[in-house]
Amino acid sequence: MQPEPVNNGNSMLKNIMLGMAGVFIAILIFIVGITVGVSAANGFSFNGPSAFPVPADRTASIGDGTPASSSNNSGLNVTLMNDVMSRLRAQWYGDIPSDDKLTDGALRGMVSSLGDPFTAYIEPQYAKILEQDMTSKFEGIGATLKSVTGGAIQIVRTFDGSPARNAGVQAGDLIESVNGTKVSGLTTNEVAAMIRGTAGTTVTITLRRADSPKGFDLTITRGAITIPLVTSKMVGDGTIAYVSLYDFSAEASTQLNATLKDLLAKNPKGLIFDLRDNPGGYLNQAVDVGSIFLKKGTLVIERDTKGNERSESTSGNGIAHDIPMVVLVNGGSASAAEIVAGAIQDYGRAVLIGETTFGKGSVQSPQTLPNGGQLRITIQHWYTPKNRGIHGTGIAPDYVVTRTPADELAGRDPQLDAGVEYLQTGKAPAATAVPTAAPTPSK
Repeated sequence: MQPEPVNNGNSMLKNIMLGMAGVFIAILIFIVGITVGVSAANGFSFNGPSAFPVPADRTASIGDGTPASSSNNSGLNVTLMNDVMSRLRAQWYGDIPSDDKLTDGALRGMVSSLGDPFTAYIEPQYAKILEQDMTSKFEGIGATLKSVTGGAIQIVRTFDGSPARNAGVQAGDLIESVNGTKVSGLTTNEVAAMIRGTAGTTVTITLRRADSPKGFDLTITRGAITIPLVTSKMVGDGTIAYVSLYDFSAEASTQLNATLKDLLAKNPKGLIFDLRDNPGGYLNQAVDVGSIFLKKGTLVIERDTKGNERSESTSGNGIAHDIPMVVLVNGGSASAAEIVAGAIQDYGRAVLIGETTFGKGSVQSPQTLPNGGQLRITIQHWYTPKNRGIHGTGIAPDYVVTRTPADELAGRDPQLDAGVEYLQTGKAPAATAVPTAAPTPSK
């Protein structure tokens, strides 16, 4: 690991002044970008632990296309910014970073000042990571990440046979550094970009476990990773069908529908639909997946800051409208997963077992910037068919059953067990204690 730099008063002052320079330069560049026109790509998207912009057939209108007549209309003090930048260039003791680096840092700072973690500026190299995520294929270690309280990055899960699993990475591990670079303050996309790399190369990750205050290093050889989108099996006494959906990417509903056809051909008595740790994805996939289980009706209501709203409805043509069903959810179930789970709960189609979901009920418009970066702006919030807000609160299950990191390490799944028992006997599962802090489970 690299030693930390000395944090004396002079270096702090330099960092502050450099940050100010970046902000001023980038605000000017950003104003110019808006004036000449920003590409409004893709439209609505969910931006949970992992995000997938909605396809072009669901585009969002961003502004009216009229260029600003003057940068002064923004209310920004351009004269002051130019003055400070001039002073820095004349007096700064050190090398001013490149314009690209100043721009990236300043845009991040400007957007973060909004206080919305889902409205974000994504640098060009990290914007490419989002495109990779849409394919469910990449080269890396085979784990999923999420941000947790305090800005830490946590391992949510590892995949069977993946380099991460084989090296001993566990759900709940916190990432402290990657190749000696501390990750505190970085986003999941940035950390994922640091971890990913060509198959056959290595990456050293410093991890910390909940039961130990001391970190440890793991050197992992990267591999080609294909994320299993849908998994299924028969559980209980062989009469209960189980299907898990990893996310709501482009093939989600197609693969889920095909898998369910095979499961339903076995005439199961009940079905368990597992949405735990599902980070969301395409809006149209949420509609299509919801249509598999729900008869025709409103799936979700979209409402903007001005009170304008519209709704998305299921098709009524699904193959699993009537089979007794349980939906499993937890704190990693986000956005599209919450929309589907919330609608199923509102209509009384199935009971939800597990833990309260993530609470990601906002819509982002991803917009490609001239530098190849991406600006994601929150433009709407989601509401369930019964007008329950999702954002910031999540969807509470009908029956709270927790699964601790110790359960996972021991191969126990009390949430799945509770679902099986409910479908077999109709008996409500006994409530379990809600953890006082989120378990340390995250790509």
